[in-house]
Amino acid sequence: KTVLEVPYQGKILTGQPLKDQVDLWVQVGTIEPSAGSAIKNCVDRPGYVDLSDRYFVLLGAGSAMGPFQILMALGANVIAVDLDRKGIWDRLLQIVRKSSGSLTFPLKSAQSTYKNDDGAMAQEAGCNLFTDTPKIRNWLLGLYPNQKKPLTVGSYAYLDGALHVQVSLAMDAICQDLSEQRKASLAYLCTPTDLHIIPKEAHEAAQAQYKTDAKRMYNTIVTLLSRGKYLRKNTPKPMHSNDGESFYVVNGISVAQGPNYILAKRLQHWRAIVARNQGSIVSSNIAPATSTASVVSNKMFAMAYEGMPYFKPYEIFEPATSNAVMSGILLSDLNDADGASYPGSDKTKGNPNELFKWGGFHGGTWRCAYEMDSIGEASVFVYFGRVVKPYLAGVVVLGAAVGAKVFGIF
Repeated sequence: KTVLEVPYQGKILTGQPLKDQVDLWVQVGTIEPSAGSAIKNCVDRPGYVDLSDRYFVLLGAGSAMGPFQILMALGANVIAVDLDRKGIWDRLLQIVRKSSGSLTFPLKSAQSTYKNDDGAMAQEAGCNLFTDTPKIRNWLLGLYPNQKKPLTVGSYAYLDGALHVQVSLAMDAICQDLSEQRKASLAYLCTPTDLHIIPKEAHEAAQAQYKTDAKRMYNTIVTLLSRGKYLRKNTPKPMHSNDGESFYVVNGISVAQGPNYILAKRLQHWRAIVARNQGSIVSSNIAPATSTASVVSNKMFAMAYEGMPYFKPYEIFEPATSNAVMSGILLSDLNDADGASYPGSDKTKGNPNELFKWGGFHGGTWRCAYEMDSIGEASVFVYFGRVVKPYLAGVVVLGAAVGAKVFGIF
């Protein structure tokens, strides 16, 4: 199969319907035009999604936000690294059996000893990025030594708290050697809850949205009652370089996510910039807020996600949608020599951090009127308002009926 499929709101979008939906996302400001162009490249250029000659190392292959399922469906050759937990490998092996792709993964014994028994292999598959880092690095460096096909290494493992920093360090050590010694390209998913350089057009769109949203009664009340703590303006003043160039930024940092999360992401940014400067292709794009199981298991986050679309142009995406669109942007990055992912691109000549300025599928963070970290509580109140609205209407009707009875109207 050489067609990018994007599940969205109960449909599978391909071809022109997919391009139409992408144009709509761009029009409302949920994604950047560069992200839209990248996804449409995969529709207009089928060669981008023919992955039979491409090899992908996925560190954290079973991640909810990783591209494993999409790559398998498109016939890629995937080298999977994940924990030695049977449930993870049961799922991955089930996916690969139904796909046109190939899967290479670590086993405790020679593959022949398992007699093609997926259950037995899943029981003894996997490794630990923390304790096996040198072994994994050496295995990947020596894997398929005569293979001249393109190799891409994606860092998708995620853990909570300080463990996220530690696993990011392990992945970074592996990425460094694979990019330097095997000329591998690197792939990352950036978070919208970070501080990024953004296009001037996104900054101006956020300003225009603020002029509209600041007039809404609910927003005015929240701003006044919180004394400006909530619903803070999303358009800091641009920064200027010594040669007079202006850089527009967005502060999407979420304090609730803690210092470990932002440090782990900064490690990935550093490696992306260094590797690209050394000649590697680097795909590092902002992914949208996504309703993964780990996120919505936190009730406050789940309620905030339900209320966030009140603040245009926010949209919270299902994991299957996010996986598909971010995979499309990745494949465009690997093929489009005019894109920011390629070393020497003019799109990052002003500042190396402009690498993250392009291909943003941020879900509305960059063009919203308010900073990401200032709309959480207001979004929860919006959610509660929607929940109690039918009951309030019932109370009003009941009260009117009682009043009518008391005053003898009926």
